Amino acid sequence: MTIYLDNNIFIYLENGSLSISDIENIVDGNIEAIFFSSAHIEETLEIKGSTEQERQKRVNERLNTIEKITKSNYLYQDLLQNNVFKKIEKPTTVLNTITEVTFAQSAMKGLANLITEEQKEQTRNFLGLETTRLNNYKPEEVVEHLNKKLTHLGEGYTFLRMIELGISYHPDGKSFGLSNRIAGIFEILDMFGYWKDKYNAKSNYARLWDSYHTFFASFCDYFISDDRRTRNKSRVVYDIYNIKTEIISSKSEE
Repeated sequence: MTIYLDNNIFIYLENGSLSISDIENIVDGNIEAIFFSSAHIEETLEIKGSTEQERQKRVNERLNTIEKITKSNYLYQDLLQNNVFKKIEKPTTVLNTITEVTFAQSAMKGLANLITEEQKEQTRNFLGLETTRLNNYKPEEVVEHLNKKLTHLGEGYTFLRMIELGISYHPDGKSFGLSNRIAGIFEILDMFGYWKDKYNAKSNYARLWDSYHTFFASFCDYFISDDRRTRNKSRVVYDIYNIKTEIISSKSEE
């Protein structure tokens, strides 16, 4: 049994409000390995502190927590080949690799904020989407409902076609793999109002990492997250791509 933990679960393990034994109790079987990914490290870099010394202390605590819980079991994505490999790598090593490319985080934040909240609201109004109603659909029903609404854009226009069309316009679209498609699905689901994230200065950027956690978790048996919005978006993704990873909260909630 392999496990992938959302970032919020590592926080709870670190502050003691959750334990590994709690996780063992909610999964059906023995835990063979718990994995982390670069998305966890990217989120670790967002940790704040009243001073740089305090911030660095908190970052080191998180890295130590991740290493202790996962025993350095790392899911590594080869972007050139669109493959994911399981390997042993210390979180500190992954952090050093990430921070070598100093412009990367700023670039990702910029890309995540290309569509304004006003534009998203205009899109929902144009398509006649009601957020409350949409949230009541089962994962397998969400795409079907959106496909019907998208007929306003033209015959044959579907949810997945939107994703592929967007990718085709990107200069590197031909090399885009599943992680990019999942990121696109998360963004469009949120734009359409499906389990929409509460907007703040970081919400778009945070959603990008939620999508990456969903991608990496697809290589494990369980994805455990206490973010209900992430869980519901992930279920739509897994239904689309027939991914069998089970999604639960730390309290066994769906």
